[in-house]
Amino acid sequence: MTFEYVSGDGSVRRISTGIMGLDALLYGGIPQRNQVMLAGDAGTGKTLMSFEMLYRNANVNIPSCYITLEESRGSLIENIRGAYTYFTDLDDLIQNNVINIHEEQAINAFSSREAFQAFVAGLNKAIKSNNSQIVVLDSITTLRPIAEDDRVFTRSVNTLIENFRNLGVTSIITMETQSDIMDESIGLFGTFMFDGIIKLTSEQVKGNTQYNVSVIKMRRSNHRRASPPYEITSKGFTVFNP
Repeated sequence: MTFEYVSGDGSVRRISTGIMGLDALLYGGIPQRNQVMLAGDAGTGKTLMSFEMLYRNANVNIPSCYITLEESRGSLIENIRGAYTYFTDLDDLIQNNVINIHEEQAINAFSSREAFQAFVAGLNKAIKSNNSQIVVLDSITTLRPIAEDDRVFTRSVNTLIENFRNLGVTSIITMETQSDIMDESIGLFGTFMFDGIIKLTSEQVKGNTQYNVSVIKMRRSNHRRASPPYEITSKGFTVFNP
């Protein structure tokens, strides 16, 4: 799933998301070592999409780490099993530590400088435990209520992103937003901190909920300017051709 893509400005090594329609938007995948925000409303599938990226890569022996700040490790695994019944080898991948699911408590992360350093050290230990190449952090939204203000929150997110860069990993960092203020929320730090932004949205179309995905930006890569619909089934994400 990791391969070379030659663009006009040279060779860019990419990591496939494993979701064909999303890879089509990205012209093959996410550039290796990019730090990407996956933003969207509650219920749009951020957790499922980010986990599927790890699962698809794990099937070609690319190790990864899923860090959950919201759910317990057991609850996350049960939810993934329930949603993706066709992921029959999931337990083996977890047991063999190809996918390391790590639960990290963030409640005291901002109580002191030392506490935040210990929080980051806990993330690093989990990532290094299986030499992860891809990391999901779900979700930075959890950190906002316990940060003193927007400045502390933004600085902390920037520290986490720079930490992932220093580790040399490709990261997917989820953030929950609201449709009516999504662009404002993303703009808080998305324009300069993150290398890429993928946005999931929902809207009512003829009485039904339609979900759409779009790539807002992706450094070191071209990408398609489209917002195709997607659906989530027990086999995973299907992103339809725009």
